[in-house]
Parts: sequence; structure tokens; C-alpha cells
Amino acid sequence: MNRATLALLAGLAAALSTGPSLAEPAEPPITNPGAIVDNLTADNVSELIRELGGQQIQTREVDGKKLVTFMDGNVPYNLGIALCDIRPGKCLAVAIAVIIDPGTTSYPLEIFNNFNKENLFVTLIKLEGNKFGVGRVLLVDGGVTKKNLAINIASFALTFQEAMKYLSSQLVAGYQQNGTFQRAGLGAASPRPVFATPQEMTRIMDAMAKQYKTTLGPRR
Repeated sequence: MNRATLALLAGLAAALSTGPSLAEPAEPPITNPGAIVDNLTADNVSELIRELGGQQIQTREVDGKKLVTFMDGNVPYNLGIALCDIRPGKCLAVAIAVIIDPGTTSYPLEIFNNFNKENLFVTLIKLEGNKFGVGRVLLVDGGVTKKNLAINIASFALTFQEAMKYLSSQLVAGYQQNGTFQRAGLGAASPRPVFATPQEMTRIMDAMAKQYKTTLGPRR
């Protein structure tokens, strides 16, 4: 188990983050925490985000997919309701992602691949141009408690921060004239989180949900 995973588990045991933001307490401030959630909708996801303290919550439908966006501090989060074609009348997953515009900074694909091999909680996804997504899929097949879903959504705020710390610590695979590596982002504009375009969110939802379709069994 890598350090990022250990840090996540230790952080969840105490508090999901510091400061007045969505990911504050390990005991989420929600009503009916023991209620079972086995179907995801834009309405129940939005209501849960509202209880957790998310701001500027908006819902929309793009190409038949339900999307929810909200702000936590200065970070825009994007959620997409997914896996709606496996259990009749139910959607079994929510893909949550933050899109990063790294400006002129260039992260080698090898850095993304190495991170994904070692991390069980979030995935780095290369998008068009220089942008990339930090994402995770949460499943409710068979039912999970509302508290479990809330903690997993809130914990994404912490795992996103860990992913960004990892990227900022990496070195661009290129030598300067003196033979040393150049630190990622050195002399470039800082990476910044941005709202996903509908196309970007669709790509992330499709990429992240695809791996789960074959593990949930045939349609019932």
C-alpha cells in the first residue's frame, strides 16, 4: 500500500480535510445516514452534495446523461450518473471528476500511468489538448448507506489533493543543458481546476464506467 493510500485512510479516520469546505468531518452532516441508496439520480446526488456543503450546485442533461456540478472552495467538481443500462430502472454509479488545465505545463504520460498503477482510489485521465481529469467511480449496486456514499464523495476532495501533490512533485522527463531534470511547472502558469465540458465529462464517464460493466453480471 503506497503512501497516498495510507494518508487517505489516516485522514478519513480523523477528518477529511481542514477549513470550512465540503470535506470537513469524518462524520458527515447529513440526515438519515443509515438510509439505503441503490439508485442514483441527479436529484438525490444534488441533495446529498447540498447537505455536505457544496456550493453553486447545478444539474443538466447532455446526450441523455445526467450531470451535476458544484463548487467546493475554488475547485469545481463534476459528477455524472452512470451505469443506467444494467439494472432496469436504476443507475448504479456516479463518476466524480475534477478537470485540470495545466496551462503550459506538460506532464509526461508515464507520470499518469505510474500514478494509476499505484492508486486504488482515483484515476488520472488524459483529455484533449493539454488537459486531464482526476476521477473516481462510486458504485451503489446492491445498496449502500447514505453515510457511505457521503463519505466517499467527500473523501474524493482529499484524494484529489493527494493526486495534485503527486503531480507537483514529479519531474519532467527532459534534461536542461546542465544535465538536471526540470521540475514540472517550473516557470509556467500554475495548473488550475476548470469545469468539464459536456464532451469531456462524457469521455470520463465512458472510460471509467466501462471497466465495471463486465463485473456486474448480465442485465436483470
